[in-house]
Amino acid sequence: MAKILVIDDDQQLRKMLVRILKSNGYDVRQAGNGEEGMKLLCEDVPELVITDIVMPDKEGLETISDIRRQFPQVKIIAMSGGGHSIDAANPLFIAGKIGASHTLTKPFEIEKILDVVAGMV
Repeated sequence: MAKILVIDDDQQLRKMLVRILKSNGYDVRQAGNGEEGMKLLCEDVPELVITDIVMPDKEGLETISDIRRQFPQVKIIAMSGGGHSIDAANPLFIAGKIGASHTLTKPFEIEKILDVVAGMV
């Protein structure tokens, strides 16, 4: 059973992703921001991290960079719907350049993320 860490400050989306991933047989942990996520990563390294980009405390690009540096074997899905008047495409482009294995624009279909996850773990 693959271990996945979901990092997103949107509690509703995060809980939905956790529920769906668990119902598909994955071992899932969750964090509300990059700082919490990095603490969980240090405790138990997952195969995959799914992270939002725009978050308080420690945003996704910094989190992706830290994961790449400390845990290069971990695959990363970056997701964003933009925020604070930024288009989602630019942060996702940057996320891909600094180490995200795959990017998704919010909102996305559940089947899409399940397909991407299945192809990565």
